[in-house]
Order: sequence, then C-alpha cells, then structure tokens
Amino acid sequence: MSTEWNWAGAKWWKFDFHNHTPASDDFGKGPDQAQHKQISHKDWLLNYMRKGIDCVAVTDHNSGAWIDPLRQALQELASESHPDYRPLYLFPGVEITVQGNIHILAIFGTDKTTSDIDSLLGAVRYRATKGKSDGCSECSAVEVIDEIAKSGGLAIPAHVDQTNGLFAICTGNTLEQILDNKNVFAMEVVDLAQAKPQLYIGKKLNWAEVLGTDSHHPSGIAGQRYPGSHFTWVKMSEPSYEGLRLALIDGALSLKRSDSFTGDPNSHGPLIIESIVVDNAKYLGRGQPLSCLLNPWLNTIIGGRGTGKSTSLEFLRIALKRKEEIPKNLEDEFAKYGQTSNNRQDEGLLTDSTIIKVGFRKDGGRFRITWCNTENKYTIEEETGPSAWSASEGDIAQRFPIRMYSQKQIFELAKHPQALLQVVDDAPAVNHRDWQLEWDELISKYLSIRAQEREVQAGLQEESVIKGQLEDVIRKLEVFEKAGHAGILKTYQLRQNQSKAIDSWESSWSDSASQVRGISNSLLPPEMDSQHFNAENPDENALLDAVAGVRSKFEKLQNEINAIAQRMDDAKKEWDQARPGLEISKKISTANQDYSELLSQLTAVGAGDPSAYSLLVKQRQDLEEKLKDFTKKRETLAQHQKNAEECLSKIHKHRGKITKLREDFLKDTLVGNSYVQINVIPFGSKVTIEEEFRKLIDRSNGGFDRDIGVIDGDEGLLATLTQNSTKTMEERIAALKSSLYAIHTNDLVAVAVAKDKRFVSHIQGLTPEQIDRIQCWFPEDSLDVKYSLKDGDSFKPVEQGSPGQKTAALLAFILSYGTEPLVLDQPEDDLDNHLIYDLIVTQLREIKQKRQVLVVTHNANIVVNGDAENVLALDVKGGQTRIVTQGALQDVAVRSEICRVMEGGRTALAERYRRIMAGELGE
Repeated sequence: MSTEWNWAGAKWWKFDFHNHTPASDDFGKGPDQAQHKQISHKDWLLNYMRKGIDCVAVTDHNSGAWIDPLRQALQELASESHPDYRPLYLFPGVEITVQGNIHILAIFGTDKTTSDIDSLLGAVRYRATKGKSDGCSECSAVEVIDEIAKSGGLAIPAHVDQTNGLFAICTGNTLEQILDNKNVFAMEVVDLAQAKPQLYIGKKLNWAEVLGTDSHHPSGIAGQRYPGSHFTWVKMSEPSYEGLRLALIDGALSLKRSDSFTGDPNSHGPLIIESIVVDNAKYLGRGQPLSCLLNPWLNTIIGGRGTGKSTSLEFLRIALKRKEEIPKNLEDEFAKYGQTSNNRQDEGLLTDSTIIKVGFRKDGGRFRITWCNTENKYTIEEETGPSAWSASEGDIAQRFPIRMYSQKQIFELAKHPQALLQVVDDAPAVNHRDWQLEWDELISKYLSIRAQEREVQAGLQEESVIKGQLEDVIRKLEVFEKAGHAGILKTYQLRQNQSKAIDSWESSWSDSASQVRGISNSLLPPEMDSQHFNAENPDENALLDAVAGVRSKFEKLQNEINAIAQRMDDAKKEWDQARPGLEISKKISTANQDYSELLSQLTAVGAGDPSAYSLLVKQRQDLEEKLKDFTKKRETLAQHQKNAEECLSKIHKHRGKITKLREDFLKDTLVGNSYVQINVIPFGSKVTIEEEFRKLIDRSNGGFDRDIGVIDGDEGLLATLTQNSTKTMEERIAALKSSLYAIHTNDLVAVAVAKDKRFVSHIQGLTPEQIDRIQCWFPEDSLDVKYSLKDGDSFKPVEQGSPGQKTAALLAFILSYGTEPLVLDQPEDDLDNHLIYDLIVTQLREIKQKRQVLVVTHNANIVVNGDAENVLALDVKGGQTRIVTQGALQDVAVRSEICRVMEGGRTALAERYRRIMAGELGE
C-alpha cells in the first residue's frame, strides 16, 4: 500500500516569495478590481493550496494588514477540514518602496505579526498611506536593508531586472553601496536571460536568484501572474526562518526556480530504507529503542569514537541478511556484532532478546523486516492499510537489496580483484544469478546426454554376441530344411512372418476408437462457477449466455467426435469380418496346416524332435528383431553425440556471455571516470585456477606438482595456459582438456609425456562424468584494476597504490552505479582531504537523487559539502547509544553538533555558509 511519507530531514518546499493581498492598493487592478478586492482571507489561502504551494511570503506594498487575519483564517481552515485544505506556511513580509522608487522585500519568520511589520515601517520612516504602491520610505535602500536585518528579517531586492527593480534603476555609487551590503544575499529575478550589471559581475557576487509570482490577482487572467504560476523550490527540513535564510545563503544547492526546473525535486530512488530500530541490544536500545529515521537522499551518522555508529550499520547488515558479504579474512573482526553477550566482559553486542526492525519502501509499497535473536527468526510484513500489516514471503536479501561497505571491506576489494568480481556480478546489468542458473542447466543437460550416450554404447557391445547366436540358429534350421521338407518349412516361416506383420499392423490402430472417445470426454469445458455472477445483471447475464454458447458448441463437437469413433468401430468390425476371407489369410492357414501335418509325419517316422524347428524359428525371429534394434541404437547414439556437441557449443557460448556482460557493465559504468579503470581479463584468474583445476581432477589434497604445474610456471599442464603466446587463451584451454582426455583413453603419446606414471593412473581412474565435467570447465575471469589521481592521466595498477589510493579507486567504482540503497561505514579513512572532496563529496551529490545513501563518517566535508539532507548525531548516555539530535543542516542543533564532534566541522560550515558569523555556528 502506497502511503504519504513525511521523511526525516530536508525536503523541497514550493515557496512563493512575492505575493499581494487586497491590502495592496493595486490588487486586482483592472475592470473587476472592486470584485477581486472582496476576496475572503480563506479563499485567498485556498488559491495557493489548490496549486500545491507550501510556503507563501505575504508581501503587500508597505503594509502588513492582512497578516494577522490570514493566520486566523489558516487556523480555521485546518479545523474545518476543508476538502482543498493542505498545510501552508505563512511568512509575514512587506514590499517596501525606498528612495529612488526601488522595491525591496522584507521576509520574516512565521511567528511575526502585523504589529512587527508596522514597527519596521515606522523604523524606515514610511509615513505614506499603508498599502499604496507609490508610497515611499524616507530612508535610503541601504538604510532600509540594514533596518530589515536589525528587525530579524531577510532583505531581498524585488524584481531587480524589471520596473522599480534595483538593476533597472540604480547605478554608480548607489548601486555599489547596496552591492557591498553584507545583509543582502538574495534577489528576486524575473528574467534569467537578462544580463546583470557589470558592477555586480565585477564584484564576483553570487546572490541567490529567487522567483515569486508578484501576484496581484486571485486567479489567472491574460497577462497577469496568479497564485502558483511562479515559485522557487527551497530545501529545508520544516519551513522556518532559519531554514530559509540558510537556503538563500546556500544558493543553487538549496534553490530551484520553477522557470528552470520542471520536475519534482522530491523524487527519489525506488528502493529506500525508511528506518532502523534496535531494541534491547547490549549498548543500543535498552530502556527505549534506538530509532533511526532516514531520508531518501543522503543520510549521515556522526558522533565521537565509540558512540555506536558502526554498530547501528552492522545491525542493519544482520536484519537484511548481508553478513555473507563480509570477506573471509574480516569475519573474526565483525563477529562481535552477531554474537550474544553473556557478561560485561564478553565482546558480543547482542542480548538474548535483541530485536532489529528495518522499514523498507519498495516500488510504492511499504515493508517491515524484523529479526529476533531469541530464535534467530526473520519475518517480512507488508503494509496493507493504515497501521495494518500482513505477513509476506520471499528471500530478504533478494527482495530488499542494498549495497553495504565498510572501509575495511573496500580495502579488501582493492587487494583482491576476485572479491571485486562478486560485486560486479551482483549488478543488475550483469545479473550473474540468472546467468548461473542457465549455466547449471546447460551443464546438467550435457552430463545427462553424455550419460545416455554411454548407456547406448554399452548396449551396442552386445551386437556381436547376437550375430553369433543367429548364425548358430540358422545352421540348425538348415538341418531341418535339408530333410526334404524345405518348401513347407520355408513357406511356414514366410507365412508366420506375414501373420505377425498383419497382427502388428492391426494392433497399431485397433484401439483408435477408444482413444478418440477418451479425447472427446476431455474436451467439454467444465461448468463455470456462477456464484460470483448475478444472472439478473445484463452484463453478467451476457457473460453466462456466452459461456453456455461455448459449452453448446463443444457438446456438438463432442457428438461429432463420438460419431467418428463409432465409424472407427464399424471399420474394425468390417476388417474382422474381411480378414479371414482374404487370400493371404487362407494361405497362412494352409501353411499352418501343412506345417502341422509335417510335424506329425516327422514324429511318426522319428525324424527328430518336432518342437525343435518351431523353437528355432522363434529364436531366429527374436534375434533378427534384436539386430534391428541395434540399427536404431546406432541412430540414437549418433543423435546423442550430435546433441552433446551442440550442448557443449552452447556452454562455450554461454561462458563467453558472462565475460561480455561484465565488460559491457564496466565500460558503461566507468565511462569518463577519471579515478579508476577496470578491465576484464577473460579466464585470467591466476589466483584461483590451480584450486579449480585440482578440484576438477579430484586432487585438491596436493601432489603431482610436476604434471599439474602452476600458472606462469615452466612445466605441467597449467603452465601451458601461459606459455604459447601464438594461441588464444581458449585454444590453450582446449589443448589442456585434450591432453587430459588423451591420458584418460591411454593414448601412448600422451602417456609417454607424463612425468609421473601415478598421475597417468589417477587420470585414467577418473569417472566418465569427471571427464565430461573437464570438458565444461573454464577458468574464472579476473579484473585488471588501475587508478589515477591526476584527472585520468597516468593510470597505474592498483596493487602499486597506497591504502588511500586503493580505497579511492574502489570507491570511485562503488559510487558509479546502482539504484539500491548504498551504505558506507567511514569511507574516508586513509583518504586525504582533496580526495574526500573531489571523489566522495562530488559523487555523493550526483548519485543521491537516484539512490539513497547512508554514511557513517568522521569527516565534516562529507556531511556539509556532501549536502546531507539528514544528519543523525549519536552519543553515549548512561552506557547506551542515544540520538542527541537529528535533522538537516539548516537546524541549529545539527550544526552545533557538527562543530562539537567533527574535526573541521566549524571550518566546513563556515566555508559553505560563509556569510554566517562564527558565533552563530556554536560549539
């Protein structure tokens, strides 16, 4: 069930920076102005709500009269549950006309009132009628800007490129004074195509450029702006003055104008970890569960050493069944996260009653995965309604994919390219799992065909024996046939064969009528279950009539088929009546009679056992039938051999497919990547090839070193894979297989080359299936990983790099692909600051829109310059890990915690929000 998700941390809000109410004298200007000015406060608000606006700055000309009534109307709409109501944040403000007829917006926090606006107007010596667009403050623009800042507001020059705009009116010293005012860092720009004054460009200013409607009409009419027609997306947590101020200081990272961005900035990847809840672990969740609520974009977990940051991620690994991804040599180091603690000194971090719950959003659905340590039990639940969950099935690792790496894992991947190959294979574009299923099916089919082939060959070995037996039977028959009764015996033999052929032919069709009736009985469709349909409903009754019509047609067809079956019965009766009268039947009967009489005569004169001849005739017939079967077996054998060759060819082709998938994936993923190059070396896994080969020939326990050899060695079978450079690797693999097969079949040349006769005996002792498996074997691919730290120049093998360089290369790859959530534990370890910024920060900004990222980090650059939408700060209180604050960078408490626990936190914040005074950052 898809549900609205009010996620933790920052999101994008539709903010209209410039709006007028009937308090402005030019509101509704035109032929119907009087009618427009009668709009109610509620209807004014509803116009914005219907357009999906989240935040409205109320900026009447030199007046704040409508601010208090609008706030009251907003409260009433919420309590009335109006059908068009949606949350709306009102930011009190005013559009002040200053000396020179320049318009400046003043925007305040949501708690300000009409009285606060009146105070500001008094402070800037506005003495004209409130609400008049041509009334003017007696203060200069700089004085008004300073007074706005002193009053706790944001000064934003209005429509700077239009009439009454700063750039359209001011020049020289007046403009320079305003440009030099540090209280201005945002402006309302109507037309982005208009060039800025050279003085602005020369000062290298980069004021935030916001967009508002400057609406003077309640709805859209020709040539007029209206609520919702122009706005700016602003990234904040909950809309607030502080969040708005920091977003404006931040500029492009936190602002998107509706005239240059048409999508939905709140869109995110299809797979999202919504929450991680740990209950009753050793140091997490005792007393109250530790609940980490996540954002769909970049989440960072910060805190001092030993505050449980990595532990929370490892518990996530347990709940989502990712423990198998830990490299073997790191298993001992990670074991404590999955062990139950028996006492205080025990390293285990679980208790008997630990429960870990993970909220997961997938393709519009919402799921809950729960792991209980009590029985090591996993459950999956899917939300089916508000607060309603039902059990769901499936493999957790497959249904809820994530990518999870600690810094140590990344370093291990850099050291062992074969481990990295597993990461490549898990990519959806490679989909090694499906490839493996087809590979196993092909291997199984090949082995089955070869087994059938051997079975047929074994049966053919009896042919010679059968031929000898037939010769002996024929010789015995000749004794009888030379006794002067050859004609009768030969005729009897012929007629017996004819009778047998007729019987065989008759039996092939005599049961046809029964078979047809069986088909007829199975054809009639069953009655439809009509309990789900109402015959009185015309639509449903039409369906029932159509179903009845189909059954009626099938009944007719059934009757026609039964009539055909009856005609078959009639044909059988006709045959049964006709057969005895056929001339050939009479001749068969005569031959049988003559033969019976001959046997009687032979018995009477004692010419031999009369039953011997008939027995010999039967034996000859049986033996001749067996010889016919051998012909069929040879045909079957030839077909098996053909099928085996075709299957082996498919195996070769399929093996090449996985290499191609890997190559294409790496090429597409790393195109333009200036940090890392990864190339596939087909069949190039030198590290694993000896282990694979020895397992294949059943010699994993060692021995026969000279005959087996090693890759890059001087002798042995494996050495041949790298010795002959004139052949392709596939040709060398084929030659190795041929050598083994020749030894197995006792080829004298191959046997003579072997160094150890015991090796020959061992290979000849392998089962036929083991030899077949050798034919299917190919060494695994390997990866050639190279890195560069100079924008793509001078790539070097990763083995030559420092720990930091190896980590950088692999991080560049890991951050380059995928849409599933990416979880990183302190990826910055071993990296210097320029790599952290150039590599991690840059790529995090790029990828987080299409995939969720969760990073445990000690580096402030990742949090601040990576633009984390959600920061969870952990600390230890009372021996338990607790979340001390959580939210976006715009939250004061979050920034204070960054400064308190993160080295370089203050510097990173000051650099990003450089207009914030140091004292505001807090310690």
